[in-house]
Amino acid sequence: MDLTTSTPFQTVSGDPLGVQRTTLSNGFSLFLSVNRNTPRIHTHISVRAGSKQDPADTTGLAHYMEHMLFKGTSRIGALDWEKEQALLEQIAALYEAHRHSRDPEERKQLYAEIDRLSFEAAKLAAPNEYDKMAGVLGAKGTNAYTWVEQTVYVNDIPSNELERWMLLESERFRMMALRLFHTELETVYEEFNINQDRDFRKVDYALRGALFPKHPYGTQTTMGTAEHLRNPSMVNIQRFFQTYYVPGNMAMVLAGDFDPEEAVALAEKYFGSYEARPVPPFTYEEQPPILQPIRQEVTGKEAPYLMLGWRLGNSRSDDQFMATLVQHMLFNSQAGLLDLRLNQQQLVLESEAWSWMHEDYSVFGLYGKPREDQTLEEVEGLILDVLKAFREGDFPEWLMEAVIRDLKLGEVKAAESNEARVQMMNAAFILGIDWERMARRFAWWETVTKEQVLDFANRHLRADNFVAVYKRQGEDTGVIKVEKPPITAVELSRDGVSEFARRFFELPSPP
Repeated sequence: MDLTTSTPFQTVSGDPLGVQRTTLSNGFSLFLSVNRNTPRIHTHISVRAGSKQDPADTTGLAHYMEHMLFKGTSRIGALDWEKEQALLEQIAALYEAHRHSRDPEERKQLYAEIDRLSFEAAKLAAPNEYDKMAGVLGAKGTNAYTWVEQTVYVNDIPSNELERWMLLESERFRMMALRLFHTELETVYEEFNINQDRDFRKVDYALRGALFPKHPYGTQTTMGTAEHLRNPSMVNIQRFFQTYYVPGNMAMVLAGDFDPEEAVALAEKYFGSYEARPVPPFTYEEQPPILQPIRQEVTGKEAPYLMLGWRLGNSRSDDQFMATLVQHMLFNSQAGLLDLRLNQQQLVLESEAWSWMHEDYSVFGLYGKPREDQTLEEVEGLILDVLKAFREGDFPEWLMEAVIRDLKLGEVKAAESNEARVQMMNAAFILGIDWERMARRFAWWETVTKEQVLDFANRHLRADNFVAVYKRQGEDTGVIKVEKPPITAVELSRDGVSEFARRFFELPSPP
């Protein structure tokens, strides 16, 4: 095969990462950044779908599906797909009956039958084949994560294994076999239960719920609800996969030692045959304005702290970039207003500024941790006083320029890492920000005046339009855990190898 391509690349002059972008004939996006420092490639297969897209009656679905994308296809992990498929279809139908039944005895009987058939289906699966094949490639950091608007699949591979990696990934995302679905529930339940005890999760849920009362950012969580985890739907998961795991909603993001034209030709070879299908547009209500402070409390065993949040505009506005600039002017561990006026003066134990970037809305936030002799209310007052001084322009003229230089230095250092490059490109894809705007953000920051920063702060970061979450220390009696159902330990074919894996293992490794 002639591994060359005439596909034109989109580039941005002066881009420090030298990103080359293109789209396959079916709409599949590629973001490529060459870095010859080491003979490896950091890879993401990114999908613009996360908990925001979860059906309201089966939250946690996108995250659960992320787990299932490691279980294989009709070829990966399959020892006898025809028999296994018939069993999986029966199991899926039983789960639907289980979801809709309100009779406790009937639900118990349905689950017992799910357990029995799952035990039989497991005998027809070769476990962990995807991981074994990734290991043969010399992949490191094989993982995945789900967040509100994205599900991302990660590998770091040797440069000479680009084609075998594409062969493996193209089969992985071709279809989804929901094998070992029953036993994987144990893992998801355990992850859910652990997270219920983490104070930062409670604060996150409370803050999001108050900021976004009519948007999935606030009404749904990535882990999902206990009720929905108890009633999973294989049918809905397959529907989600077929809806969102389509070329126009996916990207391959690569940084490292490779030839871009060869990468595009290989991507066309292995992913170009995916069927292009439209993605349903995401619609949402505008959130009600916050006209006075909203204060909430959560309780947990960890030390108390305070979180404040202000709702900002979407990723197509300037708000996200302004928020980043203001964040570092307030807190940069050296000369930010919080650093100088609170932390270094030891008026609080800790204080920081932070921001979230999402597609539909963003959030600017402040954090404070009290000294032993302080209340959270006192910490809030001190932090808001610093923010008030900022809104009034009470900061040195050199601060903004120094922050921009520091951010630029951080990016130069980060560019040495393939992973950091991929994360930056991935953020642009997920947020729908044109790469030219992302690459030229430093030039944009350098045009911003002090008056513009003050206008932004006085419009968006007022003393009457924020949410405050007090994390009190104490026993939380409201934690909901998911009780693990009775699951019979399955008998896996530890020595079984699918025909796809056998052929994959026999492929020669390029020099």
